[in-house]
Amino acid sequence: MPQYEYFAVVTPARPRPEDPGVMLRRWVDENGQVREESFMTQLAWVPSSVLTSSAVSSSDVHRVDEQAAVRFENAVRDQVSRGVTFDGRPYSYLAWLDGSTVDDPSGVLRTWTTEHGGEREERYHPGTGWRDSYIREDWQRGRYDGTFEPIDRATAERIIERWERRQPPAVS
Repeated sequence: MPQYEYFAVVTPARPRPEDPGVMLRRWVDENGQVREESFMTQLAWVPSSVLTSSAVSSSDVHRVDEQAAVRFENAVRDQVSRGVTFDGRPYSYLAWLDGSTVDDPSGVLRTWTTEHGGEREERYHPGTGWRDSYIREDWQRGRYDGTFEPIDRATAERIIERWERRQPPAVS
């Protein structure tokens, strides 16, 4: 089992290591490679390069213990279950209709306004969850067809549940 090191990354909106904007973990794999992951709203640890990038100042990175990482994970899980972003902003949901219907759309998006007033979106991918998306931006540039129909959270959850049931069982 890997020995993880955990790091809290503070941001202007979340300046305290006890309540960071980002949580990272780092370990060395069986081949001697240093690996880094961040815990995301997909509720999973995903590959990251925050610690090795120049985008984050070393003064913004704080080593924390495993309990701090577990608290962060639980806070993110709670916010996702309540249908709000990490900083408490509500999500709006859209069905992307491209030759499809609201009952079985081409995609389900959730959108929100960031702390700086920008628009963000994620698209749901069966089997892997919510992922960053730029479909509306690509649509505006003519790269995609279709329309976007506002839906409520309950409708989005019903669609996602149906999609997940269609997923083939995992091979062990």
